[in-house]
Amino acid sequence: MGAEQQSKPGHPAPISLPVIDGGPPKPKPSRYARWRAASLIAIHLLAGLHIAHWVIAGSTVAPLELNELMYTLELGIVTAGFLLMVTAMVATALFGRFFCSWMCHILALQDLCAWLLGKVGIRPRPVRSRVLLLIGPGAMLYMFVWPQISRIISGGSIPTLRLLDDSGGWASFITDDFWRNLPGPIVAGLTFFICGFVIVYFLGSRSFCQYACPYGAVFAIADRIAPGRLVEIDNRCDQCGLCTGVCESHVRVHEEIGKFGMIVDANCLKDLDCVSVCPKDAIGFRITRPSLARSFSDVGRRRLKYDFTLLEDAVMIVVFLATLAITRGLYGYGPFLMALAVGGIVAYLSVLTLRLLRRANVRLNNFQLKRAGALTKHGRMYLGLAAVLFVFLAHSGFIRYHEISGESDYERMRVFLHEKQQNPPASLIESAKGHAHSVERWGLIRPRILDGRLASLHSFDEPPTLAAEYFDRAIEQNPSDRALRIQYSQTLLRLERFDAAQEQLLAAAMTEPKSAHERAESENQRATAANMLGRLRGNLGDIQGAADAFALALTINPDDAQAHHGMAQAMELLGRDDAAMHHRRELNRLTGDR
Repeated sequence: MGAEQQSKPGHPAPISLPVIDGGPPKPKPSRYARWRAASLIAIHLLAGLHIAHWVIAGSTVAPLELNELMYTLELGIVTAGFLLMVTAMVATALFGRFFCSWMCHILALQDLCAWLLGKVGIRPRPVRSRVLLLIGPGAMLYMFVWPQISRIISGGSIPTLRLLDDSGGWASFITDDFWRNLPGPIVAGLTFFICGFVIVYFLGSRSFCQYACPYGAVFAIADRIAPGRLVEIDNRCDQCGLCTGVCESHVRVHEEIGKFGMIVDANCLKDLDCVSVCPKDAIGFRITRPSLARSFSDVGRRRLKYDFTLLEDAVMIVVFLATLAITRGLYGYGPFLMALAVGGIVAYLSVLTLRLLRRANVRLNNFQLKRAGALTKHGRMYLGLAAVLFVFLAHSGFIRYHEISGESDYERMRVFLHEKQQNPPASLIESAKGHAHSVERWGLIRPRILDGRLASLHSFDEPPTLAAEYFDRAIEQNPSDRALRIQYSQTLLRLERFDAAQEQLLAAAMTEPKSAHERAESENQRATAANMLGRLRGNLGDIQGAADAFALALTINPDDAQAHHGMAQAMELLGRDDAAMHHRRELNRLTGDR
Protein backbone atom coordinates (compact mmCIF):
# COMPACT_ATOMS: atom_id res chain seq x y z
CA MET A 1 0.00 0.00 0.00
CA GLY A 2 1.22 3.53 -0.71
CA ALA A 3 1.10 4.32 2.99
CA GLU A 4 3.17 1.29 4.01
CA GLN A 5 6.88 0.69 3.88
CA GLN A 6 8.21 -0.34 0.51
CA SER A 7 8.95 -3.86 1.73
CA LYS A 8 5.26 -4.46 2.37
CA PRO A 9 3.94 -7.45 0.39
CA GLY A 10 1.91 -6.32 -2.57
CA HIS A 11 4.45 -3.86 -3.94
CA PRO A 12 6.13 -4.72 -7.24
CA ALA A 13 9.71 -5.86 -6.96
CA PRO A 14 12.28 -3.06 -7.30
CA ILE A 15 13.50 -2.54 -10.83
CA SER A 16 17.09 -3.62 -11.27
CA LEU A 17 19.08 -1.15 -13.37
CA PRO A 18 22.26 -2.18 -15.14
CA VAL A 19 25.49 -0.57 -13.96
CA ILE A 20 27.22 1.41 -16.68
CA ASP A 21 30.40 3.35 -15.95
CA GLY A 22 29.86 3.08 -12.21
CA GLY A 23 26.16 4.03 -12.08
CA PRO A 24 22.72 3.69 -13.70
CA PRO A 25 22.22 5.26 -17.12
CA LYS A 26 20.99 8.82 -17.04
CA PRO A 27 17.69 9.40 -18.84
CA LYS A 28 17.82 11.48 -21.97
CA PRO A 29 15.93 14.78 -21.80
CA SER A 30 12.36 14.06 -22.89
CA ARG A 31 11.50 16.08 -25.96
CA TYR A 32 8.00 14.69 -25.73
CA ALA A 33 7.58 16.07 -22.20
CA ARG A 34 8.41 19.53 -23.52
CA TRP A 35 6.02 19.16 -26.43
CA ARG A 36 3.28 17.91 -24.13
CA ALA A 37 3.84 20.79 -21.74
CA ALA A 38 3.59 23.20 -24.66
CA SER A 39 0.35 21.53 -25.77
CA LEU A 40 -1.21 21.80 -22.30
CA ILE A 41 -0.11 25.43 -21.89
CA ALA A 42 -1.65 26.21 -25.28
CA ILE A 43 -4.90 24.51 -24.22
CA HIS A 44 -5.10 26.67 -21.10
CA LEU A 45 -4.26 29.83 -23.02
CA LEU A 46 -6.99 29.06 -25.54
CA ALA A 47 -9.44 28.45 -22.68
CA GLY A 48 -8.53 31.84 -21.25
CA LEU A 49 -9.01 33.51 -24.64
CA HIS A 50 -12.35 31.70 -24.98
CA ILE A 51 -13.59 33.18 -21.70
CA ALA A 52 -12.14 36.62 -22.54
CA HIS A 53 -13.96 36.61 -25.88
CA TRP A 54 -17.26 35.85 -24.12
CA VAL A 55 -16.70 38.66 -21.60
CA ILE A 56 -15.84 41.18 -24.33
CA ALA A 57 -18.22 40.13 -27.11
CA GLY A 58 -21.11 38.96 -24.95
CA SER A 59 -21.43 35.67 -26.82
CA THR A 60 -19.01 32.99 -27.94
CA VAL A 61 -18.66 29.31 -28.82
CA ALA A 62 -20.46 27.14 -26.28
CA PRO A 63 -18.25 25.59 -23.57
CA LEU A 64 -16.08 22.76 -24.83
CA GLU A 65 -16.89 20.67 -21.78
CA LEU A 66 -17.14 16.89 -22.01
CA ASN A 67 -19.97 16.86 -19.46
CA GLU A 68 -22.26 18.42 -22.07
CA LEU A 69 -22.42 14.92 -23.53
CA MET A 70 -25.08 14.21 -20.90
CA TYR A 71 -27.34 16.93 -22.29
CA THR A 72 -27.08 15.40 -25.74
CA LEU A 73 -27.95 11.95 -24.39
CA GLU A 74 -30.81 13.28 -22.26
CA LEU A 75 -32.28 16.02 -24.46
CA GLY A 76 -30.92 15.26 -27.92
CA ILE A 77 -29.28 18.69 -28.21
CA VAL A 78 -26.04 18.48 -30.17
CA THR A 79 -23.49 20.69 -28.42
CA ALA A 80 -19.87 21.67 -29.00
CA GLY A 81 -18.90 19.64 -25.93
CA PHE A 82 -20.63 16.58 -27.35
CA LEU A 83 -18.74 16.92 -30.63
CA LEU A 84 -15.46 17.28 -28.74
CA MET A 85 -16.23 14.10 -26.79
CA VAL A 86 -17.09 12.18 -29.96
CA THR A 87 -13.92 13.41 -31.67
CA ALA A 88 -11.80 12.43 -28.66
CA MET A 89 -13.42 8.96 -28.52
CA VAL A 90 -12.87 8.31 -32.22
CA ALA A 91 -9.26 9.49 -31.97
CA THR A 92 -8.71 7.26 -28.94
CA ALA A 93 -10.27 4.26 -30.68
CA LEU A 94 -7.76 4.76 -33.50
CA PHE A 95 -4.58 5.96 -31.82
CA GLY A 96 -4.98 5.39 -28.07
CA ARG A 97 -5.31 7.78 -25.14
CA PHE A 98 -3.34 10.74 -26.43
CA PHE A 99 -6.20 13.11 -25.58
CA CYS A 100 -5.87 12.47 -21.84
CA SER A 101 -2.19 13.36 -21.53
CA TRP A 102 -1.92 16.00 -24.25
CA MET A 103 -5.17 17.97 -23.84
CA CYS A 104 -6.79 17.34 -20.44
CA HIS A 105 -6.52 20.22 -17.95
CA ILE A 106 -7.15 17.95 -14.95
CA LEU A 107 -4.20 15.77 -15.89
CA ALA A 108 -2.08 18.90 -16.30
CA LEU A 109 -3.01 19.90 -12.75
CA GLN A 110 -2.12 16.45 -11.44
CA ASP A 111 1.26 16.49 -13.16
CA LEU A 112 1.90 20.00 -11.82
CA CYS A 113 1.12 18.80 -8.30
CA ALA A 114 3.43 15.78 -8.66
CA TRP A 115 6.19 18.08 -9.93
CA LEU A 116 5.71 20.53 -7.05
CA LEU A 117 5.74 17.71 -4.50
CA GLY A 118 8.91 16.39 -6.08
CA LYS A 119 10.52 19.79 -5.64
CA VAL A 120 10.04 19.49 -1.87
CA GLY A 121 11.20 15.88 -1.75
CA ILE A 122 7.82 14.13 -1.75
CA ARG A 123 7.12 11.42 -4.32
CA PRO A 124 3.61 10.06 -3.65
CA ARG A 125 3.47 6.30 -3.95
CA PRO A 126 0.65 4.80 -6.01
CA VAL A 127 -2.15 3.04 -4.17
CA ARG A 128 -3.33 -0.19 -5.80
CA SER A 129 -6.94 -0.98 -4.97
CA ARG A 130 -9.62 -3.15 -6.54
CA VAL A 131 -12.30 -0.86 -5.11
CA LEU A 132 -10.86 2.40 -6.38
CA LEU A 133 -10.55 0.90 -9.85
CA LEU A 134 -14.35 0.52 -9.90
CA ILE A 135 -15.10 4.21 -9.27
CA GLY A 136 -14.47 5.49 -12.79
CA PRO A 137 -16.41 2.74 -14.61
CA GLY A 138 -19.19 2.99 -12.02
CA ALA A 139 -19.45 6.75 -12.52
CA MET A 140 -19.44 6.25 -16.29
CA LEU A 141 -22.38 3.81 -16.07
CA TYR A 142 -24.25 6.13 -13.72
CA MET A 143 -23.76 9.21 -15.91
CA PHE A 144 -24.17 7.81 -19.41
CA VAL A 145 -25.78 4.35 -19.32
CA TRP A 146 -28.22 4.29 -16.41
CA PRO A 147 -30.26 7.31 -17.62
CA GLN A 148 -30.88 5.51 -20.91
CA ILE A 149 -31.91 2.30 -19.15
CA SER A 150 -34.16 4.30 -16.83
CA ARG A 151 -35.76 6.01 -19.82
CA ILE A 152 -36.47 2.65 -21.47
CA ILE A 153 -37.93 1.19 -18.26
CA SER A 154 -40.22 4.20 -17.80
CA GLY A 155 -41.40 3.97 -21.42
CA GLY A 156 -39.70 7.15 -22.58
CA SER A 157 -38.57 7.71 -26.15
CA ILE A 158 -35.06 8.25 -27.42
CA PRO A 159 -34.55 11.98 -28.03
CA THR A 160 -34.03 13.19 -31.58
CA LEU A 161 -30.72 14.89 -32.23
CA ARG A 162 -31.23 18.55 -33.04
CA LEU A 163 -29.49 21.91 -33.08
CA LEU A 164 -30.69 24.86 -31.02
CA ASP A 165 -29.75 28.46 -30.43
CA ASP A 166 -30.07 30.37 -27.17
CA SER A 167 -33.78 30.98 -27.72
CA GLY A 168 -34.29 27.23 -27.56
CA GLY A 169 -32.95 27.12 -24.03
CA TRP A 170 -29.58 25.42 -24.60
CA ALA A 171 -27.52 26.67 -27.52
CA SER A 172 -25.63 24.10 -29.54
CA PHE A 173 -22.69 26.22 -30.68
CA ILE A 174 -22.98 29.98 -30.06
CA THR A 175 -24.24 31.22 -26.70
CA ASP A 176 -24.25 34.29 -24.48
CA ASP A 177 -24.55 32.05 -21.41
CA PHE A 178 -21.02 30.62 -21.41
CA TRP A 179 -21.16 29.66 -17.71
CA ARG A 180 -24.40 27.70 -18.18
CA ASN A 181 -22.96 24.35 -17.07
CA LEU A 182 -19.96 25.40 -15.01
CA PRO A 183 -19.65 25.97 -11.25
CA GLY A 184 -18.76 29.29 -9.67
CA PRO A 185 -15.11 30.25 -9.16
CA ILE A 186 -14.94 29.06 -5.53
CA VAL A 187 -16.43 25.64 -6.24
CA ALA A 188 -14.37 25.30 -9.42
CA GLY A 189 -11.18 26.19 -7.55
CA LEU A 190 -11.95 23.69 -4.79
CA THR A 191 -12.70 21.00 -7.39
CA PHE A 192 -9.42 21.62 -9.17
CA PHE A 193 -7.53 21.59 -5.86
CA ILE A 194 -9.01 18.25 -4.78
CA CYS A 195 -9.05 16.53 -8.17
CA GLY A 196 -5.71 17.92 -9.29
CA PHE A 197 -3.66 18.16 -6.10
CA VAL A 198 -5.01 16.46 -2.96
CA ILE A 199 -5.78 13.17 -4.68
CA VAL A 200 -2.24 13.04 -6.09
CA TYR A 201 -0.70 13.40 -2.63
CA PHE A 202 -2.72 10.56 -1.14
CA LEU A 203 -3.28 8.16 -4.05
CA GLY A 204 -0.35 8.85 -6.36
CA SER A 205 0.30 10.69 -9.61
CA ARG A 206 -2.56 10.70 -12.11
CA SER A 207 -4.75 8.89 -9.59
CA PHE A 208 -7.84 10.89 -10.55
CA CYS A 209 -7.44 9.64 -14.14
CA GLN A 210 -6.96 6.07 -12.98
CA TYR A 211 -9.54 5.87 -10.22
CA ALA A 212 -12.22 8.54 -10.50
CA CYS A 213 -12.62 9.96 -14.01
CA PRO A 214 -15.76 8.69 -15.80
CA TYR A 215 -14.49 10.05 -19.11
CA GLY A 216 -11.21 8.22 -18.57
CA ALA A 217 -13.24 5.02 -18.17
CA VAL A 218 -14.82 5.65 -21.59
CA PHE A 219 -11.41 6.36 -23.14
CA ALA A 220 -9.96 3.21 -21.52
CA ILE A 221 -12.58 1.11 -23.32
CA ALA A 222 -11.82 2.85 -26.61
CA ASP A 223 -8.09 2.34 -26.04
CA ARG A 224 -8.60 -1.42 -25.89
CA ILE A 225 -9.67 -1.51 -29.53
CA ALA A 226 -7.17 1.05 -30.83
CA PRO A 227 -4.76 -0.27 -33.48
CA GLY A 228 -2.34 2.51 -32.62
CA ARG A 229 -0.03 1.09 -29.90
CA LEU A 230 3.32 1.63 -28.28
CA VAL A 231 5.28 -1.45 -29.34
CA GLU A 232 8.75 -2.94 -29.12
CA ILE A 233 11.01 -2.07 -32.07
CA ASP A 234 13.11 -4.90 -33.57
CA ASN A 235 13.39 -6.87 -30.31
CA ARG A 236 15.74 -4.26 -28.85
CA CYS A 237 14.34 -4.21 -25.29
CA ASP A 238 16.77 -5.59 -22.68
CA GLN A 239 14.32 -5.10 -19.75
CA CYS A 240 16.34 -2.33 -18.08
CA GLY A 241 13.15 -0.91 -16.56
CA LEU A 242 13.86 2.77 -17.20
CA CYS A 243 10.57 3.06 -19.07
CA THR A 244 8.61 1.81 -16.05
CA GLY A 245 10.54 4.12 -13.77
CA VAL A 246 9.49 7.27 -15.66
CA CYS A 247 5.86 6.27 -16.29
CA GLU A 248 3.65 8.62 -14.27
CA SER A 249 0.64 6.41 -15.03
CA HIS A 250 2.19 3.47 -13.14
CA VAL A 251 2.18 1.14 -16.13
CA ARG A 252 4.67 -1.76 -15.90
CA VAL A 253 6.02 -0.88 -19.30
CA HIS A 254 9.04 -3.21 -19.47
CA GLU A 255 6.95 -6.19 -18.29
CA GLU A 256 4.25 -5.59 -20.91
CA ILE A 257 6.82 -5.12 -23.64
CA GLY A 258 8.44 -8.40 -22.57
CA LYS A 259 5.16 -10.33 -22.45
CA PHE A 260 3.21 -8.85 -25.34
CA GLY A 261 5.65 -6.86 -27.43
CA MET A 262 3.41 -3.84 -26.81
CA ILE A 263 1.75 -1.89 -24.00
CA VAL A 264 -1.72 -3.32 -23.43
CA ASP A 265 -2.59 -1.53 -20.17
CA ALA A 266 -5.45 0.90 -20.88
CA ASN A 267 -4.01 3.24 -18.24
CA CYS A 268 -1.24 4.12 -20.68
CA LEU A 269 -1.91 7.77 -21.55
CA LYS A 270 0.62 7.95 -24.39
CA ASP A 271 2.69 10.79 -22.96
CA LEU A 272 5.67 9.05 -24.64
CA ASP A 273 8.11 9.49 -21.75
CA CYS A 274 8.92 5.79 -22.03
CA VAL A 275 9.77 6.28 -25.71
CA SER A 276 12.07 9.18 -24.94
CA VAL A 277 13.88 7.59 -21.99
CA CYS A 278 14.73 4.26 -23.64
CA PRO A 279 18.51 4.15 -24.24
CA LYS A 280 18.08 1.72 -27.14
CA ASP A 281 15.05 3.35 -28.82
CA ALA A 282 13.26 0.07 -28.26
CA ILE A 283 9.75 1.55 -27.96
CA GLY A 284 7.82 3.32 -30.69
CA PHE A 285 4.32 4.07 -31.90
CA ARG A 286 3.00 1.75 -34.59
CA ILE A 287 -0.27 0.60 -36.13
CA THR A 288 -0.78 -3.03 -35.13
CA ARG A 289 -3.36 -5.39 -33.72
CA PRO A 290 -5.54 -3.99 -30.90
CA SER A 291 -4.70 -5.09 -27.37
CA LEU A 292 -8.21 -6.21 -26.43
CA ALA A 293 -7.83 -9.96 -26.86
CA ARG A 294 -4.30 -10.13 -25.50
CA SER A 295 -4.84 -8.07 -22.39
CA PHE A 296 -8.03 -9.85 -21.32
CA SER A 297 -6.77 -13.33 -22.10
CA ASP A 298 -3.72 -12.75 -19.91
CA VAL A 299 -5.50 -11.17 -16.97
CA GLY A 300 -5.42 -14.42 -14.99
CA ARG A 301 -1.73 -15.10 -15.58
CA ARG A 302 -0.73 -11.56 -14.66
CA ARG A 303 -2.15 -11.93 -11.14
CA LEU A 304 -2.07 -8.26 -10.28
CA LYS A 305 -1.26 -7.65 -6.62
CA TYR A 306 -3.23 -5.13 -4.60
CA ASP A 307 -2.44 -3.31 -1.39
CA PHE A 308 -5.64 -4.17 0.50
CA THR A 309 -7.21 -7.27 1.97
CA LEU A 310 -10.75 -8.20 1.01
CA LEU A 311 -11.98 -6.94 4.40
CA GLU A 312 -10.25 -3.61 3.82
CA ASP A 313 -11.81 -3.46 0.37
CA ALA A 314 -15.22 -3.96 1.95
CA VAL A 315 -14.53 -1.07 4.34
CA MET A 316 -13.47 1.10 1.41
CA ILE A 317 -16.65 0.31 -0.52
CA VAL A 318 -18.86 1.33 2.41
CA VAL A 319 -16.86 4.47 3.18
CA PHE A 320 -16.69 5.54 -0.47
CA LEU A 321 -20.43 5.16 -1.05
CA ALA A 322 -21.25 6.95 2.20
CA THR A 323 -18.85 9.81 1.43
CA LEU A 324 -20.19 10.15 -2.11
CA ALA A 325 -23.76 10.33 -0.80
CA ILE A 326 -22.73 12.97 1.76
CA THR A 327 -20.58 15.23 -0.38
CA ARG A 328 -22.45 15.23 -3.66
CA GLY A 329 -24.76 18.23 -3.64
CA LEU A 330 -23.82 19.21 -0.07
CA TYR A 331 -25.08 22.75 0.69
CA GLY A 332 -26.31 22.95 -2.90
CA TYR A 333 -22.79 22.56 -4.27
CA GLY A 334 -20.65 19.41 -4.30
CA PRO A 335 -20.00 18.67 -8.01
CA PHE A 336 -20.10 14.99 -8.93
CA LEU A 337 -16.45 14.74 -10.04
CA MET A 338 -15.22 16.37 -6.84
CA ALA A 339 -17.44 14.05 -4.78
CA LEU A 340 -15.91 11.04 -6.56
CA ALA A 341 -12.39 12.23 -5.75
CA VAL A 342 -13.27 13.00 -2.12
CA GLY A 343 -14.91 9.58 -1.77
CA GLY A 344 -11.80 7.81 -3.05
CA ILE A 345 -9.49 9.81 -0.77
CA VAL A 346 -11.63 9.28 2.34
CA ALA A 347 -11.97 5.55 1.58
CA TYR A 348 -8.18 5.27 1.47
CA LEU A 349 -7.73 7.33 4.64
CA SER A 350 -10.26 5.18 6.50
CA VAL A 351 -8.19 2.07 5.89
CA LEU A 352 -4.97 3.93 6.66
CA THR A 353 -6.49 5.01 10.00
CA LEU A 354 -7.54 1.46 10.83
CA ARG A 355 -4.06 0.22 10.05
CA LEU A 356 -2.60 2.93 12.22
CA LEU A 357 -4.64 1.59 15.12
CA ARG A 358 -3.81 -2.07 14.47
CA ARG A 359 -0.36 -2.35 12.88
CA ALA A 360 3.10 -1.79 14.27
CA ASN A 361 4.56 0.16 11.33
CA VAL A 362 2.66 2.56 9.09
CA ARG A 363 3.97 5.19 6.70
CA LEU A 364 2.31 7.93 4.63
CA ASN A 365 4.60 9.12 1.86
CA ASN A 366 7.56 10.80 3.62
CA PHE A 367 6.02 10.60 7.08
CA GLN A 368 6.47 7.66 9.43
CA LEU A 369 3.19 7.57 11.36
CA LYS A 370 3.93 4.57 13.52
CA ARG A 371 7.17 2.76 14.30
CA ALA A 372 7.55 -0.48 16.27
CA GLY A 373 4.07 -0.12 17.71
CA ALA A 374 4.51 3.49 18.90
CA LEU A 375 2.86 6.52 17.35
CA THR A 376 5.26 9.15 16.10
CA LYS A 377 4.67 12.88 16.31
CA HIS A 378 3.42 12.79 12.71
CA GLY A 379 1.16 9.85 13.61
CA ARG A 380 -0.48 11.80 16.43
CA MET A 381 -0.93 14.79 14.16
CA TYR A 382 -2.46 12.55 11.50
CA LEU A 383 -4.92 10.99 13.96
CA GLY A 384 -5.98 14.44 15.12
CA LEU A 385 -6.58 15.63 11.58
CA ALA A 386 -8.34 12.38 10.69
CA ALA A 387 -10.64 12.81 13.68
CA VAL A 388 -11.51 16.33 12.49
CA LEU A 389 -12.18 15.01 8.98
CA PHE A 390 -14.47 12.20 10.12
CA VAL A 391 -16.35 14.49 12.52
CA PHE A 392 -16.83 16.94 9.65
CA LEU A 393 -18.16 14.13 7.44
CA ALA A 394 -20.53 12.96 10.18
CA HIS A 395 -21.82 16.51 10.58
CA SER A 396 -22.14 16.84 6.79
CA GLY A 397 -24.06 13.57 6.71
CA PHE A 398 -26.51 15.02 9.24
CA ILE A 399 -26.94 18.15 7.09
CA ARG A 400 -27.28 16.12 3.89
CA TYR A 401 -30.00 13.99 5.48
CA HIS A 402 -32.04 17.10 6.24
CA GLU A 403 -31.36 18.55 2.78
CA ILE A 404 -32.54 15.40 1.00
CA SER A 405 -35.54 14.87 3.30
CA GLY A 406 -36.53 18.52 3.00
CA GLU A 407 -36.25 18.36 -0.79
CA SER A 408 -38.49 15.29 -0.82
CA ASP A 409 -41.11 17.04 1.31
CA TYR A 410 -40.91 20.15 -0.83
CA GLU A 411 -41.46 18.18 -4.04
CA ARG A 412 -44.49 16.48 -2.49
CA MET A 413 -45.84 19.92 -1.63
CA ARG A 414 -45.41 21.00 -5.25
CA VAL A 415 -47.54 18.04 -6.33
CA PHE A 416 -50.38 19.22 -4.08
CA LEU A 417 -50.09 22.81 -5.29
CA HIS A 418 -49.63 22.30 -9.04
CA GLU A 419 -51.25 18.95 -9.80
CA LYS A 420 -53.95 18.60 -7.16
CA GLN A 421 -54.58 22.38 -6.98
CA GLN A 422 -54.87 22.35 -3.20
CA ASN A 423 -52.82 23.30 -0.19
CA PRO A 424 -50.51 20.58 1.17
CA PRO A 425 -51.35 18.95 4.52
CA ALA A 426 -50.12 20.93 7.52
CA SER A 427 -48.04 17.96 8.69
CA LEU A 428 -46.12 17.95 5.39
CA ILE A 429 -45.48 21.69 5.60
CA GLU A 430 -44.21 21.38 9.18
CA SER A 431 -41.95 18.48 8.23
CA ALA A 432 -40.41 20.46 5.39
CA LYS A 433 -39.95 23.45 7.70
CA GLY A 434 -38.23 21.28 10.30
CA HIS A 435 -35.68 19.97 7.82
CA ALA A 436 -34.99 23.41 6.37
CA HIS A 437 -34.56 24.97 9.81
CA SER A 438 -32.17 22.18 10.81
CA VAL A 439 -29.96 23.09 7.85
CA GLU A 440 -30.24 26.76 8.79
CA ARG A 441 -29.41 26.15 12.45
CA TRP A 442 -26.60 23.59 12.15
CA GLY A 443 -25.14 24.12 8.70
CA LEU A 444 -21.63 25.52 8.28
CA ILE A 445 -22.65 27.22 5.03
CA ARG A 446 -25.98 28.82 4.19
CA PRO A 447 -27.18 27.34 0.86
CA ARG A 448 -28.30 29.91 -1.68
CA ILE A 449 -31.74 28.33 -2.04
CA LEU A 450 -32.39 28.04 1.70
CA ASP A 451 -33.89 31.47 2.33
CA GLY A 452 -36.18 31.20 -0.69
CA ARG A 453 -37.25 27.72 0.43
CA LEU A 454 -38.00 28.92 3.96
CA ALA A 455 -39.86 31.93 2.58
CA SER A 456 -42.09 29.66 0.51
CA LEU A 457 -42.73 27.36 3.46
CA HIS A 458 -43.58 30.18 5.86
CA SER A 459 -45.88 31.78 3.30
CA PHE A 460 -48.47 29.26 4.54
CA ASP A 461 -48.33 30.90 8.00
CA GLU A 462 -51.08 33.17 9.26
CA PRO A 463 -49.91 35.88 9.20
CA PRO A 464 -46.86 35.21 6.97
CA THR A 465 -44.64 37.69 8.80
CA LEU A 466 -41.65 35.36 9.00
CA ALA A 467 -41.98 34.60 5.29
CA ALA A 468 -41.42 38.28 4.49
CA GLU A 469 -38.13 38.25 6.42
CA TYR A 470 -36.86 35.24 4.47
CA PHE A 471 -38.01 36.75 1.17
CA ASP A 472 -35.98 39.87 1.94
CA ARG A 473 -32.86 37.74 2.53
CA ALA A 474 -33.42 35.61 -0.55
CA ILE A 475 -33.92 38.62 -2.86
CA GLU A 476 -30.85 40.32 -1.41
CA GLN A 477 -28.83 37.28 -2.47
CA ASN A 478 -30.47 36.98 -5.89
CA PRO A 479 -32.09 40.26 -6.94
CA SER A 480 -32.72 39.06 -10.51
CA ASP A 481 -35.04 36.22 -9.44
CA ARG A 482 -38.35 37.42 -10.89
CA ALA A 483 -40.37 34.41 -9.72
CA LEU A 484 -39.22 35.02 -6.16
CA ARG A 485 -40.27 38.67 -6.32
CA ILE A 486 -43.71 37.73 -7.67
CA GLN A 487 -44.19 35.21 -4.87
CA TYR A 488 -43.01 37.80 -2.34
CA SER A 489 -45.55 40.32 -3.64
CA GLN A 490 -48.36 37.88 -2.88
CA THR A 491 -47.11 37.53 0.69
CA LEU A 492 -46.92 41.33 1.01
CA LEU A 493 -50.50 41.66 -0.20
CA ARG A 494 -51.66 39.30 2.56
CA LEU A 495 -49.80 41.52 5.01
CA GLU A 496 -51.53 44.56 3.43
CA ARG A 497 -48.16 46.09 2.59
CA PHE A 498 -49.40 47.39 -0.75
CA ASP A 499 -46.59 49.83 -1.52
CA ALA A 500 -43.95 47.15 -0.91
CA ALA A 501 -45.90 44.71 -3.10
CA GLN A 502 -45.93 47.26 -5.93
CA GLU A 503 -42.17 47.71 -5.60
CA GLN A 504 -41.55 43.97 -5.92
CA LEU A 505 -43.86 43.61 -8.94
CA LEU A 506 -42.32 46.60 -10.69
CA ALA A 507 -38.80 45.27 -10.05
CA ALA A 508 -39.82 41.85 -11.42
CA ALA A 509 -41.33 43.44 -14.54
CA MET A 510 -38.28 45.63 -15.16
CA THR A 511 -35.60 42.97 -14.62
CA GLU A 512 -34.07 42.16 -18.01
CA PRO A 513 -32.95 38.59 -18.81
CA LYS A 514 -29.25 37.87 -18.36
CA SER A 515 -28.99 35.73 -21.47
CA ALA A 516 -30.96 34.89 -24.58
CA HIS A 517 -31.82 31.34 -23.52
CA GLU A 518 -33.87 32.63 -20.55
CA ARG A 519 -35.67 35.30 -22.57
CA ALA A 520 -38.83 33.28 -23.22
CA GLU A 521 -39.35 32.40 -19.54
CA SER A 522 -38.31 35.92 -18.62
CA GLU A 523 -40.98 37.48 -20.84
CA ASN A 524 -43.72 35.38 -19.26
CA GLN A 525 -42.61 36.28 -15.75
CA ARG A 526 -42.16 39.97 -16.54
CA ALA A 527 -45.55 40.20 -18.24
CA THR A 528 -47.19 38.37 -15.33
CA ALA A 529 -45.63 40.82 -12.87
CA ALA A 530 -46.73 43.82 -14.93
CA ASN A 531 -50.31 42.53 -15.18
CA MET A 532 -50.43 41.85 -11.44
CA LEU A 533 -49.13 45.36 -10.83
CA GLY A 534 -51.81 46.80 -13.10
CA ARG A 535 -54.62 44.97 -11.30
CA LEU A 536 -53.24 45.96 -7.89
CA ARG A 537 -53.03 49.63 -8.83
CA GLY A 538 -56.53 49.48 -10.30
CA ASN A 539 -57.90 47.99 -7.08
CA LEU A 540 -56.17 50.77 -5.14
CA GLY A 541 -57.83 53.40 -7.37
CA ASP A 542 -54.67 54.41 -9.26
CA ILE A 543 -56.13 54.09 -12.76
CA GLN A 544 -53.32 55.89 -14.56
CA GLY A 545 -50.76 53.79 -12.69
CA ALA A 546 -52.70 50.69 -13.74
CA ALA A 547 -52.63 51.83 -17.38
CA ASP A 548 -48.89 52.38 -17.16
CA ALA A 549 -48.40 48.86 -15.80
CA PHE A 550 -50.56 47.29 -18.53
CA ALA A 551 -48.63 49.31 -21.11
CA LEU A 552 -45.41 47.86 -19.72
CA ALA A 553 -46.86 44.36 -20.08
CA LEU A 554 -47.70 45.11 -23.74
CA THR A 555 -44.19 46.41 -24.32
CA ILE A 556 -42.90 43.06 -23.12
CA ASN A 557 -45.48 41.06 -25.09
CA PRO A 558 -47.71 42.94 -27.57
CA ASP A 559 -50.02 39.92 -27.81
CA ASP A 560 -50.73 39.65 -24.08
CA ALA A 561 -54.51 39.18 -23.87
CA GLN A 562 -54.64 39.98 -20.13
CA ALA A 563 -52.82 43.25 -20.68
CA HIS A 564 -55.19 44.27 -23.51
CA HIS A 565 -58.17 43.46 -21.30
CA GLY A 566 -56.81 45.47 -18.40
CA MET A 567 -55.79 48.33 -20.68
CA ALA A 568 -59.28 48.48 -22.21
CA GLN A 569 -60.85 48.80 -18.76
CA ALA A 570 -58.33 51.43 -17.68
CA MET A 571 -58.88 53.49 -20.85
CA GLU A 572 -62.64 53.39 -20.33
CA LEU A 573 -62.27 54.65 -16.76
CA LEU A 574 -59.96 57.41 -17.99
CA GLY A 575 -62.52 58.42 -20.65
CA ARG A 576 -60.30 57.45 -23.57
CA ASP A 577 -62.91 55.53 -25.56
CA ASP A 578 -60.93 55.25 -28.81
CA ALA A 579 -57.99 53.68 -27.01
CA ALA A 580 -60.35 51.38 -25.12
CA MET A 581 -61.97 50.28 -28.40
CA HIS A 582 -58.53 49.56 -29.90
CA HIS A 583 -57.60 47.26 -27.04
CA ARG A 584 -61.03 45.57 -27.20
CA ARG A 585 -60.40 44.75 -30.87
CA GLU A 586 -56.94 43.39 -30.06
CA LEU A 587 -58.41 41.27 -27.28
CA ASN A 588 -61.04 39.87 -29.67
CA ARG A 589 -58.33 39.09 -32.21
CA LEU A 590 -56.28 37.18 -29.64
CA THR A 591 -59.18 35.30 -28.05
CA GLY A 592 -61.13 34.64 -31.24
CA ASP A 593 -64.27 36.45 -30.00
CA ARG A 594 -66.45 38.19 -32.57
